[in-house]
Amino acid sequence: MRKTGTAAATIGLVAAALALQSCGSTADTDPPYNAAGERVGEVTDHAAMVHTRLTAQPTRNRAGYVFPGARHGMRPEELKQMPLPQGMTVAQLEGACPGKPGRARLHYGTDADLANATVTDWVQVGPETDFTHQFHLDKLQPDTVYYYAVEMAARAGNARRRGTIGRFRTAPKSDQWRNVRFITSSNQDYICHDIPEGYRAYRAMKEWGPDFLVANGDSVYYDTEPPLVTTLELARYHWQRMFSLPTLVDFFHSTSGYWQKDDHDSFEDDDWSTRKAGRVAPLTYQELTPIFREQVPVGPVPYRKFRWGKGLEIWIMESRDFRSPNPDPDGPNKTLWGREQKEWMKRTVLASDAVFRVLISPTPVVGPDQPGRDYFRWPGGNGDNHVNASFGTEGREIREWVRDQKLKDFYEICGDRHWQYHSVDPATRMHEFSCGAVSDTHTVEPFPADPRYHRFLRFKGGFLSVSLEGPPETPSLAFRFHDVAGNVVYEYLARGQSK
Repeated sequence: MRKTGTAAATIGLVAAALALQSCGSTADTDPPYNAAGERVGEVTDHAAMVHTRLTAQPTRNRAGYVFPGARHGMRPEELKQMPLPQGMTVAQLEGACPGKPGRARLHYGTDADLANATVTDWVQVGPETDFTHQFHLDKLQPDTVYYYAVEMAARAGNARRRGTIGRFRTAPKSDQWRNVRFITSSNQDYICHDIPEGYRAYRAMKEWGPDFLVANGDSVYYDTEPPLVTTLELARYHWQRMFSLPTLVDFFHSTSGYWQKDDHDSFEDDDWSTRKAGRVAPLTYQELTPIFREQVPVGPVPYRKFRWGKGLEIWIMESRDFRSPNPDPDGPNKTLWGREQKEWMKRTVLASDAVFRVLISPTPVVGPDQPGRDYFRWPGGNGDNHVNASFGTEGREIREWVRDQKLKDFYEICGDRHWQYHSVDPATRMHEFSCGAVSDTHTVEPFPADPRYHRFLRFKGGFLSVSLEGPPETPSLAFRFHDVAGNVVYEYLARGQSK
């Protein structure tokens, strides 16, 4: 009988852990490793989360099996002809990082060598969480660089090992002025990584020196590259091979992040919570989507906001959990964000006294979209965002609300689009910046610019940086599009009004 769901996945992970124990007499006494390093998330002026995963080996499986003939843009029927070879385990795939049970604790403090570090209690880590753990730190000092390292131990014995020291910076308090830099990126399927170590853009992003990154959707692709995610073990493998790439490990050692999910890293293309599985069958949305929260440092509420001093506040939106089915007729009751999230956004944006307010959505609100994608077509997709006629009523409501509230110094950033652009809605003057794809090979065929909307349009990869600059009397917010090497290809400078 077929087993699906979290219970079946836990059974498989426990079996893998027991098999690992039987491989040698040192299995219980040899400490685990952390092959993918750590990721720090949800940073505020007093708190942060540190995510780690215990592994059996110090590095990813560099010599594992690679699916022959795999390429970007494969059709679902082609992908279904590329199953995991019979008798092969996930651990034998290129990029795999098999987990290992053990104990972990975190050392953290303001000394670069962790000389006077605070040390958390030991926690048991095992297969029930895919060998992951998230340390919740509180009572941190604002606007302060913290250093941290995870210490790992086996379940028995005294042998221990400590991971590489990482760093992150807490946010300044809401009444404190400090210039802030952050980056947004999206659309990073594994098959399009452009150097053996991962992505060129991550090297350039690290050199840019951001305070944090917003990963606004599609951090992995469950449904468009082999192996298709038809089990929770394969879903977890997609996260292992992506975040164990050396350029990502190196970047996140020194930069914190805020993560959003979109369709490809929640379920499958253009999804909603009740959609019947196609590519990822037999899994359901309710089975597969929780893997996201297991694999990155995020809190229990998917929509949230973060303040970075007097000058900047950001809103992190959720675009999958609360939406109406895409094929439903458009109208006042059809929603992409859900009533509660939408009301929360409007209320908190109006209440904010930050000089600049930036809303970050996994899907576009202004557009325009790629030609031919306006209406949903079953079972393929499209008609998936606030730019499309499928959600046209709510899209107009949001844009007109921005206009009617006369919001000053309010901007929106989106992911999901595989091209970079800066657009201004001709009806409401709402600005939107699309960060595009993280690599050149993950972009779409060029289409003509729409002069009513586009101020900038580019069909190459890279990232978007946002910098709060200048003194509080004459502040500015600079939006800069970069290519994969970090070169600035477009800049828009927003002049703010000090509050």
